[in-house]
Amino acid sequence: MFALVVLGALSASGGLRAHAQTLGPPPGPFAPYDAPAAGGGVDDAAAARMLAARGFTNVQVVRRRGPTLILEANGPRGERVQVVVDSASGAINGMKVIGFGDKRY
Repeated sequence: MFALVVLGALSASGGLRAHAQTLGPPPGPFAPYDAPAAGGGVDDAAAARMLAARGFTNVQVVRRRGPTLILEANGPRGERVQVVVDSASGAINGMKVIGFGDKRY
């Protein structure tokens, strides 16, 4: 009975924690593209700076469609990508590979 009370007290206070609860998954192959939590709104220049801070180069704003920005850039691994950014939140909503380096498919 005493052991059950001690275990109940430890688990209620967070004293017993499984190892898997404290560790996240290892970074996967898309780690350079994982976005931090979205912040406030962004304009064209802020979206380009955000991508440059994540390792993208040769960033160009292609167009704006309402609250959506469409940019092209070279990704951290050298691939040419088209990136869709929500200008209201700054989150990356989509990305597709359109070439490699400065060459397009």
